[in-house]
Order: sequence, then structure tokens, then C-alpha cells
Amino acid sequence: MAALLTGGDVVTACLGVIRARAGLGDAAFVPTGAASDDPRASCEVSHKGHVFGRLVANADAAVIEPAAKWLASWLALREQHSQLRRAAFTDPLTGAWNRRYFDGFLERAIGEARASRRDLTVLLFDIDDFKRYNDAHGHGAGDEILTETVRLLKSAVRAGDKVCRVGGDEFAVIFHEPEGPREANSHHPSSIVELATRFQRLISQARFSKLGAEAPGVLGISGGLATFPWDGHDAASLLSRADALLLESKAAGKNVFRYGAGARRSLGAGEQTSA
Repeated sequence: MAALLTGGDVVTACLGVIRARAGLGDAAFVPTGAASDDPRASCEVSHKGHVFGRLVANADAAVIEPAAKWLASWLALREQHSQLRRAAFTDPLTGAWNRRYFDGFLERAIGEARASRRDLTVLLFDIDDFKRYNDAHGHGAGDEILTETVRLLKSAVRAGDKVCRVGGDEFAVIFHEPEGPREANSHHPSSIVELATRFQRLISQARFSKLGAEAPGVLGISGGLATFPWDGHDAASLLSRADALLLESKAAGKNVFRYGAGARRSLGAGEQTSA
């Protein structure tokens, strides 16, 4: 149960119980699709038609079968728990992570960055004049803009970066590189500036079918990027700085990004970019 609730390895936990209590000391689980030439007896691990794999051990199939059924019930619970957890932490319209996930993950990510002495950057941005598009073209157009914004953003950032919708048309990205830069000579803020600029350009070039003739090149985004530990020492101070930079971007004009001290180290001069 502990492994299920904490997101741990349910299979390993269950195998430990099976080996200790069912007399199957060498029991192993082979997932569906995994290649195996294990000569031991096995039983299918399935629940309501969903096949998870096979439980193998040096024992009669009649002895393995009850353990396989028990394992299947826990794997089914794992699937249900995963679905519920994802529903609780994702935005149903765009598929981005929601504010609840953002707040929790940012705290943990800053803790990891502090422990390993790494940078971590947060981007806050919103869509320029979003209400005007909603009012002029309807909520269907607004939904399309929000959904496409997330799709483009996910295409521009890295696999470990977290794309979150934290308000109506307000988004956040946690640029999270837990293993550090992949290239020995690369620098975190420099790579973040490149990713943010690329995304800004993608949005300005995007076409939205529900906007009709106005679709080409009419959208812009304004945002602020704050980098730990240069712009804030914890989640609250980092977000406060990113939000202040977002407000500066809005005051500076359309489609502008303002960068905090951490990212400005890689820009050389100035702190503003626009697509």
C-alpha cells in the first residue's frame, strides 16, 4: 500500500510479499511484451481482460496462480490510482499540469536544485489581449488558442521541463534538468533563453483556424523568466520575481520577455527579447 500511495515500485513491493508469504522465493514478473525464455512455470497476471504480464517461479502452476491473481489486483489498483492522480494534477482542456501540480513540483525542484547546487528557471507568461480574441471569436477560438499554446510549448521545451496552466490564459514552465546539462560546456540560462525565444517565435507564427483571416501572426505572449538562486531563494520569492518581470513585459509592449539576473548573465546586454 505504501508503494501505491507514494508512487513507488508496486511490482517490486508485491514480489517481496509473494516471495515471503507464498513460498515462491524465486518469483519474478515478466511484463507484457518483454522478451523472455524463462523455463520456469508461469501464470498470466490479468484483471478484467487487461493482461499485465506473467508471474514465473519454480513451482506448480496451481501454486503460482493465486499469487498471480493477487498481483493482478494490485496492478489494477496502480492503474486506477495513476489515472486519478493524473486527473487531479492536469488541466482537462489543454493537458498541461495544473496549478496544484505546479506549486508542489516547484517546491521539490528548488529543493533538489539547492542540494545539487544547480540553476532552475521559471517562466511565467500570458497571451496578449486574450480576452479580445475570446470576445471577438467566441470561446471555441479561445479554447483552440489555449490548447495550441500548450502543444507548441511542449514541442519547444525538453522532456523534463514542466508545462503548467496556472490561470485562465496564464502559463508557467519549470525548466527542470535534474541530471544537469547534457553538454559539458553548456550553461543553464543560455539554453533556457534559446528555448523561450523559440517558443515565442512559434506562437507568433501559428495559425488558428477559428480566427479565420486574422489567424497568421496575430498572437503574442509576454512573460518573465526568473532563475534560482539569482532571482529568488525559494518558490515564493522566485515566483514573485517572475511575476514582476511579466508585468514589466506587459508595460514594455506586446510579445516581450523580460529576464531576471540569472538569465541575463547569458544574454550579455539587456534583458528584453521579442519575437
